[in-house]
Amino acid sequence: MISNLIVLGAEVFSGNWGINFNKKEIEKILLYSNDYGINEIDTASSYNNNYNLNKVLGEIIKNNKLSYKIASKFKINKSKEIDVKTIISNVKKDIDQSLKNFKKDFLDIYYFHSGTNEEFFNDELWFFLNEQVKSGLIKKLGLSIKHDLVISNDLKQLYNFDKYNISIVQTVLNLYSQESLKNLIPYCKENKLIVYSRMPLAKGLLTNKYNKNSKFSNSDPRYNKKITKQILNFKSKNKNLSLEDVVKWPLQYTNKIVLSVKNITQIKEIINIK
Repeated sequence: MISNLIVLGAEVFSGNWGINFNKKEIEKILLYSNDYGINEIDTASSYNNNYNLNKVLGEIIKNNKLSYKIASKFKINKSKEIDVKTIISNVKKDIDQSLKNFKKDFLDIYYFHSGTNEEFFNDELWFFLNEQVKSGLIKKLGLSIKHDLVISNDLKQLYNFDKYNISIVQTVLNLYSQESLKNLIPYCKENKLIVYSRMPLAKGLLTNKYNKNSKFSNSDPRYNKKITKQILNFKSKNKNLSLEDVVKWPLQYTNKIVLSVKNITQIKEIINIK
């Protein structure tokens, strides 16, 4: 089983994927996943939709005494948060609220979340974040790099990992989107950075559940998008790819995969891969 190499992605639980989850449905997935060795959740305050997702996750984890590490992310909206003090204040509130929601003394990983270079390069902010590491509120700082930057080979954020004490990098990597293999992953390995691949299933499009004739509701992020059609065309040309092939492929290059599931059946299929 590969459960110890899986990080459970929480974004799908927010309802942003056209499916509304209730607490009981999320609880079933978290219980089953933890029972079979998955012990890390990847989330972000920005995943909240019509309810406080992280508060719900925290209640489930506490009430069932589950052993999950918590990886969260912060976003910076430069257009609204021009003042550095405001940016730091908002990030501090996010950390405090995350700790409160998960009823924890620290966050295991805290990622800069898919932002621009202008948003990333902020010495005062990173000084503040490293002070949180020193105080024990954050165990490790991470970079969840925007995939557009990887595609354009703009890796300035990555190259400053040492300056900002970043030890974990999260990047898009799957059989269709292999851009991270060119420079990002070799650099991370050379510098002994931990790498997590996100979207290993390409938002489910590389599984056998969909084909090039599949239709998505207009509330689904995959609806009517050029990239969706390209991935489904790729899958149609590679019909023999099994779920095992798709899941295991990025694990050749990264330490763990971050993936989301919608039900117990999906997580069972993945956990049972040898």
